[in-house]
Amino acid sequence: MTRTVKILIIINAAAFLLMRIFDGFGWFIFFGLVPRLVFSKFMVWQLATYMFLHADFLHILFNMLMLWFFAPAIERAWGRKQFLFYYFFTGIAAGLCSFIVSPGSAVPVIGASGAIYGILVAYAVMFPETIVLLFFLFPVKIKYAIWIFAAVNLYGALSSLGTLSFSGGGIAYFAHLGGGLFGYLYLKHEWIRMKLIGPKFGRIRFWQQAGSKRRRNPQENLNQQVDRILEKISKYGMDSLTEREKRVLKHKSKGGSIR
Repeated sequence: MTRTVKILIIINAAAFLLMRIFDGFGWFIFFGLVPRLVFSKFMVWQLATYMFLHADFLHILFNMLMLWFFAPAIERAWGRKQFLFYYFFTGIAAGLCSFIVSPGSAVPVIGASGAIYGILVAYAVMFPETIVLLFFLFPVKIKYAIWIFAAVNLYGALSSLGTLSFSGGGIAYFAHLGGGLFGYLYLKHEWIRMKLIGPKFGRIRFWQQAGSKRRRNPQENLNQQVDRILEKISKYGMDSLTEREKRVLKHKSKGGSIR
């Protein structure tokens, strides 16, 4: 358990308890994502606050378990700031997808599921060979499990389009798909990260792959890192380097000329 993930779980649990204690307050109307109110009433904060509301115990339990299982490894790899930005980026993008498909809906969308799907996608990209229990029963590599989740949600989304209800029986399929899709685009396209969070934090390091290369051929991996850093300097200047990248250059300069 990492510090930021623990805080997110505590905030979600606290919000859930407050909703039960003060159940007469219009939590879903004021802090859930009600597409009709987001821009017509300028309640744009709902795009972020809806992620911290859950309908019942099983809803919050499943989301917090997924956060607990998968998010700490991502936070350790990226650091607190990058992890938090990604979490809110995918969650807000998921909310926008729900808004786009049904802008006139008065049905509140709630839950962290959109951001959780973004976390699952990030984990699948970073640690694709990890075995997970699909539906808590079947052992499957996460790189395959994520496609099964996507197919299930796509089917649910298309079914809700057919009925024109967009609710999917109470499941926000479009939010799930939006969180996963925008998470994948964020991970795979460096220029998106550069535009959103700047050159200093825009290059995400996929630690597992880098670690396996480092064990097989440390010198080759160091040279690859230096090449990437030099390319970054040529595009964005020395000020764009992180402290770790500066240490890599310093280490390489002590060991000989850069190839």
